[in-house]
Amino acid sequence: MEQMTFRELTDQVIALYSQSKYDEALQLVGKNAEQFPEELARTTFWKMCLLSLCDRPDNVMSVFRQGLDDGLWWAESQFVDSDLDAVRDLPEFKRLMDESSMKCIEMQSHIQPARTLLIPEDTSRELPLLIGLHGRNGHNDSNLEHWDVARQHGWLVLSPQSRQALFEGAYCWDDNDQGLSDILFQLEEVMKSYNIDRERTVIAGFSQGAGMAIYTALSGKISARGFIGVGTFIAEPDLLIPLASRAPSIRGYFVTGEKDHTLDKAKAIQKLLKENQIRFKEETFPELGHEFPPDFESSFDQAIRFILE
Repeated sequence: MEQMTFRELTDQVIALYSQSKYDEALQLVGKNAEQFPEELARTTFWKMCLLSLCDRPDNVMSVFRQGLDDGLWWAESQFVDSDLDAVRDLPEFKRLMDESSMKCIEMQSHIQPARTLLIPEDTSRELPLLIGLHGRNGHNDSNLEHWDVARQHGWLVLSPQSRQALFEGAYCWDDNDQGLSDILFQLEEVMKSYNIDRERTVIAGFSQGAGMAIYTALSGKISARGFIGVGTFIAEPDLLIPLASRAPSIRGYFVTGEKDHTLDKAKAIQKLLKENQIRFKEETFPELGHEFPPDFESSFDQAIRFILE
C-alpha cells in the first residue's frame, strides 16, 4: 500500500475533527505520525488537543511531557487553542506550558532568515515578481504547489519565511512590523541576483499570510501594484486603517469561500478598503472553506489581469 502524504494525513484529520470524531482522529495521528518525523512538533500538538477533547487530561500531560523531553517546544500563543480548555487550568499543564514558552523564547534567537524561490525558465529579461506569503503555522515551502502557477506564467516567485516561530517548522505573522522587516530583507537579497520588473510586482498570501500581504502592500514599503488574498485573515482588521488612509495606488483581489470560518475578517478588511477608495475585486466560491480553490490558475489569471490593467 502506498504511504499517505502529510497533506493527505492533515486533510483526513481535519475531516474527522470537523465531524467531532476526535477519537478516530487521534487513532489516525497515532498510527501515522512516525512516518513524518519532521512534523513531530505539529503531530504531538494535535495529539494533545485531541486527547483534551476526548477528556483524557492525564494522557495530555504525558504526551506534553514526552514532547518537551524530546526537545520540542511551542510558543505561548499556541495554548490559547480552545481544544485545550479541558486542561488549561490544571497546575501541571500550566507548569509544562511555562517550560515550553521558555524554550521557545530561547530558540527564537537562533532562527535564521529563510526563503524559497520558484524560478521561471527564462531569466534573461526583466522578471515580474510574485511574493507569496505562507499562512499561520506555515513555512517558506507552504502553498508552493499553488504559487507555482505564477512561475509557469513566467513570474519569479519569492516565498519568504517569517522569523516568528510557533514551534519548529511553523511560523506566523503575528507582529506585522517584524513580518514586514523579514519580507523586505528577503526582497533585497533577491534583487541582488535578479532583474525585477517593479511595474509588475504583486504580493500575495494565504490566510494570515494574505493579511500580511495586504498590510505590506498598503505600507508602501514595497512598490507593489497590488495584492492577492486567499482565505484572507488578520486578527485585528482595524490595524490596517492608518495605512489604508494614506495607501499608494494599488488594487486587490480576494479569493473567498462562503464556508470559510474566517470570512468575517475578509469582509471587515474589504469594508475599510472601500471606505478608503482602494479598488478590489472578489471571487467567491459557495462550497469553499479555508483553502485554495481547485482551479487556482484561473483565479490567478483573473487577479493579475485586474491588478495590472
